[in-house]
Amino acid sequence: MPFMDWKQAIERWRALPQKDQARIRRDRIPLNVAESMAFEGEPVELAALRAELARLDTLPATSKHALAS
Repeated sequence: MPFMDWKQAIERWRALPQKDQARIRRDRIPLNVAESMAFEGEPVELAALRAELARLDTLPATSKHALAS
């Protein structure tokens, strides 16, 4: 990928369909959490965060949370 300045990066991002933007944001969550936890001195395995996100993606959609009483 050729070098892009910040304006080109923004234009490229805005040109993406909303669905792709949402997917990219969601895929970045585990890395963002891992970096934040490491910064706070409580490192967590990136693989564990990705596994948890994948597990949450497979939960059935219900009107009531599984842990709710």
